[in-house]
Amino acid sequence: MGNLLVSLRNTAEAMRVFQRGMGVVQANVTNASTPGYARQTQLLEPKRMDLDAGLPGGVRSAGTLDGRNEYAEGSVRRRQESLGYADERSQQLDALEPVFDITSDAALSGSMDRLFQAFSSLTVAPNDLAARQVVLDRASELARSFRSMDASLEDASGSADKSLAHQVDAINRVVAGITALNKEFRNDFEVKNDAGVQAQMNNLLEQLSELGNFTVLRNDDGSATVYLGGQTLLAVGERQLPLTLDAASGASAKILDAEGQDITSQVYGGRLAALLEIRNGVLPEKRAQLDRLAQSMADAVNGVLAGGVDLDGNTPVKNLFQYDGALGAARTLYTTDLTPRELAAAAAAAPGGNEVALQAAALSQAKILDGATFTQFYAAQAADVGRMAAEARNGLDSSQALATQARQFREEMQGVNLDQEAIALVEYQRAYQASAQLVKTLNEMTETMINLLR
Repeated sequence: MGNLLVSLRNTAEAMRVFQRGMGVVQANVTNASTPGYARQTQLLEPKRMDLDAGLPGGVRSAGTLDGRNEYAEGSVRRRQESLGYADERSQQLDALEPVFDITSDAALSGSMDRLFQAFSSLTVAPNDLAARQVVLDRASELARSFRSMDASLEDASGSADKSLAHQVDAINRVVAGITALNKEFRNDFEVKNDAGVQAQMNNLLEQLSELGNFTVLRNDDGSATVYLGGQTLLAVGERQLPLTLDAASGASAKILDAEGQDITSQVYGGRLAALLEIRNGVLPEKRAQLDRLAQSMADAVNGVLAGGVDLDGNTPVKNLFQYDGALGAARTLYTTDLTPRELAAAAAAAPGGNEVALQAAALSQAKILDGATFTQFYAAQAADVGRMAAEARNGLDSSQALATQARQFREEMQGVNLDQEAIALVEYQRAYQASAQLVKTLNEMTETMINLLR
């Protein structure tokens, strides 16, 4: 009689184990599309069977196995870091490329061409006040083009600053979410076995990897310790050390740690690195080249005109162009109040002639800047931006393909396979039904024994 009751108890326990297994399968199916979820597997452990020692055997649960693969997760995070960098760089350069337009007549290259064409027309009628006014108008147009282009680059720098501030805020928000989960892990050791909480943590870590290059250490209690660049601590336990942005106007943007120390050099991946490269590298370099072009062109034209005489045979007392080199030639380039009569078009030796106008027109072909004409120099800068933008787009395509590949690998390693879950469900159902049948049989045998005893 005792053995029957023991068998009945063991069978009932086995049914509970199989029922729990079906619950695990149901959770897998329900969360098959949940981001960050990893397949869970019920582990079965046989009980020792030794009838002489009073051990009837049976089966019990050995816990739930989390199918999460840390190598696959790390691979996805690394690819997300590269993808974030490539995507942000591509966006920023795509927005910058139209600033260096070489196809439109309204672009800077068109303004330069029109000024030299005006000087060329002046050579035909050097004493014509209308032709002289056209030169002044084209010079004023060119100065506006330089100022407009510099303003566009400054706007791009301001836009990069806003994007940097947004990304730093995003990093701090994600790290705050990580520390909140760390608190749950610290307060309840069993939370680390919660597949839902683990999915939340891995989703946050994946979001963080897209924003920058972060090193993550998972502790035994399930909490995560996060470093920027493997050096600057951002999250440990329930404590967060937020980042800040220092983007003073005219200076390089800096990323500061919680103590205000400059840690910009530690950023080399993710969206943050791409924005810093554009903000601190590409944009200042292009503005510097634009200033070179504006200053060289203004100096060249002013230098030629200074050697001539005006319509009244007088030596010029003022330049055509003026600028402030300390503030930036392109930004501060203007034309003076020079009148058409005061424009020097003739040489002192031949008043009323067109020698100086010819020299000014010839500047369009003079290779003054790095062995190139003004137009060629500008075209080279535009081509450089176009090349960087094209390379960024190609890099984005490659990064997207690699990120997709890493996700697919992770899905194969730890994702939920509905066919596999259907097989597992049938196995648990059959085992449960077999145990139920055994309970029924044991129950009938128990009733028979009781009736015999009566």
